[in-house]
Amino acid sequence: MKRRYIYFAKKAASVLLVTACFSTLMTGCGQTAEAAEEEESDAIPVEVQMPEAGSLTLKNEFVGTVSPEESVYVVPLVSAEVLSADIKVGDTVTAGQELCKLDPEAAELQLASAKAQYNSAAAGVKAAEVGYEIAQAQYDSTVAQLDVQNEQTQRQKDLTMYQMQMQIDNINEGIGDINEQIADLAEDREDLKDQRDDLKDARNQADQYVQQAQAAYSAAAAAYGYPEAQRNYQAAIAAMNAFEAQPHDSDYDTKKEQLQGQLNDAKDKVDEIEGDLKSHKDTLTAAQSAASQLDSAYEQAKAGIEQIDDGKEQLEETLSDTYTSLGQTETVKNLTEAQLNVNTQPVQEAGKRTAALGIDSAAAQVNSAKVGAAGAKVGIDSAEYQLDMYTLTAPIDGVIEAVNVEAHDFASPGNPAFVISNKDTMTVTFGVSEGIRSTLKVGQKIEVDRNGKTYSAAITEIGSMIDQTTGLFMIKSCVSTPDDSLLTGSTVKVTADTYSRGDALLIPYDAVYYDNSQPYVYVAVGDVAERRDIETDIFDEQTITVISGLTTEDQLITSWSANLRDGAEISIQETESSATGAEE
Repeated sequence: MKRRYIYFAKKAASVLLVTACFSTLMTGCGQTAEAAEEEESDAIPVEVQMPEAGSLTLKNEFVGTVSPEESVYVVPLVSAEVLSADIKVGDTVTAGQELCKLDPEAAELQLASAKAQYNSAAAGVKAAEVGYEIAQAQYDSTVAQLDVQNEQTQRQKDLTMYQMQMQIDNINEGIGDINEQIADLAEDREDLKDQRDDLKDARNQADQYVQQAQAAYSAAAAAYGYPEAQRNYQAAIAAMNAFEAQPHDSDYDTKKEQLQGQLNDAKDKVDEIEGDLKSHKDTLTAAQSAASQLDSAYEQAKAGIEQIDDGKEQLEETLSDTYTSLGQTETVKNLTEAQLNVNTQPVQEAGKRTAALGIDSAAAQVNSAKVGAAGAKVGIDSAEYQLDMYTLTAPIDGVIEAVNVEAHDFASPGNPAFVISNKDTMTVTFGVSEGIRSTLKVGQKIEVDRNGKTYSAAITEIGSMIDQTTGLFMIKSCVSTPDDSLLTGSTVKVTADTYSRGDALLIPYDAVYYDNSQPYVYVAVGDVAERRDIETDIFDEQTITVISGLTTEDQLITSWSANLRDGAEISIQETESSATGAEE
């Protein structure tokens, strides 16, 4: 808002200069001091206009950088000598088109090695088949040991049954403990509920005391005449301010002394009544404090009940889980007991099946060897795939932006060989501050300017993290109709609508004055200027928005005068636009 003061200073300086020149001319023509004084007493000529309802939108400009929406680096996946590279910068290529060839000698050697490994894996399959025959011979020896193993199995079952019974006993004890805790919480909740109800009654009583104290204070203030004393005091202040704004005359000191006496008497009366009301004020404050404390205690009691309910709910969930665990443990115990009654014959058969696992393992080794052979075959396929890597092709349709290889160069995975860009759609990226970021929206239309040529664009992405280099939020936009002027990496000017204010009054920026940061204007009320304090919002070089303090029916004074002040006599001048309107 400093600009307002600059305009005001320029206007004041101009008026003082014109006044000085005019005074010199009039003195040179023999004008008397009496004539000059008579002229100063005339009404101030002013121009007025009605505030208009509307909206104001500000535009901001930013610096953006152009880049393709899709750009890829074609990087070799292998290191090799370049045999051919006929593609040049600016060439248009299609997806799958060959870009260059690399020397495939290393890949061919790798393919030969993979074939040798496959032959070795095939020999391993035959060896595994021999092992399977040996495992079959060991099966008979293993079956003879089943009797001893069955006895050990029975002992293990007895130990398992004992451990399961111990688990069941412990679970039952836990269920009893949880039930006791739930009962204790229920008692605590009832006690806390009674406390909450008592606090609620006390809080309601305290609210009545506050209302009674408020009524007593208001009645006492009215009885002592406090509102009238305040009005008299404010009137005395206003009278003194109005008197000091008038020109001094011979009775100035006497009148000022009288007004000062009236002001002192009014102030003493206000202080006296406030002293008489102090006890009522203290009573009201004490009642309000007690009500606040009771309200806090009531909320704490409510919170305590909620905590007890949460704890009870958690215990009930734990109890449910414990019952589930008990059921599962009892089920396992029953199944184990049933197994104890199994006759010997099925156990023996199960032992034989266990012994047969050796044969299954040998069979698995055969399968594993076959899998190894299949893996070696995959190695051959991989080597053939590696061989394809020695031909670089274009992954997308586009234009060649850079070529970093030539025939007989050495290509490596760390260096891109080609850069391809799809320029059907171009992206413009620019940075904004946090305040402006909050005014932008995805899909918002913006304007891009490159060397005087403009393009329509739309915001596609609003950054949510500050760029560490610029300290700004990065915004991306899309230009759907680019041409050759939008080169990759070029700088452009971006214009976007940012701050906006609707449902406001629009007035000239130069009509606003400031008093210690308080904006105000002058309006014409009859033939008198009246100061109006206003609340303003956004503005540009010509217009400022007003959100309170004015209406569309007010006659806003738009011209400037050094003598313009609250209560000054004015004369509304007919402007050219108003005269034209009158003729129509």
